[in-house]
Amino acid sequence: MEAKLDKIDISIINSLMQDGRKSFRQISKEIGVSTPTVESHFSKLMGTGIIKSITPVLDTDKIQNEVISAFIFLKIRNLSKTTNVAKVLDLIPEVKSIYFMTGDSNISVKLNTDTTNRLEEIIRKKIAIIKEIESLTYHIVTRTLKESQLIPLKEGIPIKMQCDFCDNDIIKNSKVLKVGPYERHFCCPSCLTLYKQKYKGGIEALGK
Repeated sequence: MEAKLDKIDISIINSLMQDGRKSFRQISKEIGVSTPTVESHFSKLMGTGIIKSITPVLDTDKIQNEVISAFIFLKIRNLSKTTNVAKVLDLIPEVKSIYFMTGDSNISVKLNTDTTNRLEEIIRKKIAIIKEIESLTYHIVTRTLKESQLIPLKEGIPIKMQCDFCDNDIIKNSKVLKVGPYERHFCCPSCLTLYKQKYKGGIEALGK
């Protein structure tokens, strides 16, 4: 069975994108369903990876210590290597977002650090040395006017499922394991068995 976003899922996502501090009770009143229903749908959204985490969005203009944000645009020599380059970039702590792009640049990176000197050092010593990068340009953000994660969602949008053990896409019906309040999804019985063996202690603890 293909997993899809329903009306309640979308309402919860939109509510949390407006303010991630809301409680399940607040959301239930806002969208007109019971608190347990909100909690159940939220658990599903976390378990399937649609919601990765609830994190604060900071207004860097109001932070006294200097915060430098920059967008870096990379052109890759061999397009088949873009995923490998992205994996290397992901290891740099200051890199906060990585995007694949069309156009002259193949990858865009958002980076946060404390000074322009540190920014230039990261670019020179950690990014520019990646051998698959043909060219690099960057622009420093002088002021953030708007930053939003809101995206248009429609009821019935398919959810792309990945196996919680091997990370492969789940093509057919997933094998589901209930772990505490969440569900874990697997592409085959073997991955489900291996997951149970690897995390046996944690699964048993959450089941108590």
